[in-house]
Amino acid sequence: MAQSGDYILRMIERFGQFAIALRKLILGDGGSGEVGNLLLSTARHAGLDLDIARIATPETLMLLVAPSGELEPARCWMCAETLYLDGLAAEQAGDPQRALDSYAKARMLFSAVAPMGAFLAGYPEAKERVEEIEARVQGLDDTHTRPTPGRPRSRGRRLRVRA
Repeated sequence: MAQSGDYILRMIERFGQFAIALRKLILGDGGSGEVGNLLLSTARHAGLDLDIARIATPETLMLLVAPSGELEPARCWMCAETLYLDGLAAEQAGDPQRALDSYAKARMLFSAVAPMGAFLAGYPEAKERVEEIEARVQGLDDTHTRPTPGRPRSRGRRLRVRA
């Protein structure tokens, strides 16, 4: 049993290393091909098929992180972090709709795990990630919803997950 726990901890650490490198690459304006490859690798280490996560409903995502009906905090955190990174990559690539979709899903998962206090070492707590996501969504709204003369400015988008 102890070996199983050690293996899980090593996998979480490895995921964390991938996620940190990917975040630095995205925010450092890394090449889109390199970002895409590292993002897919990070998702695989989280046990997540990113293409499926992008089109999944909120209910389906919750089944992925709580297959037995009970939330698995580490899995939930890793899936949320992967979707958050996907949102960052989409935002940097100029794809605001994909960014908003990924941010909404990541926010939902971080919100689910926040009450448990589960987080990966070296990362902010889930509620801090939720606040960061909300700020990024607001930034996307400010950038992509400029007022047109004669029309009132949009009040911003609510975080919604596309079905």
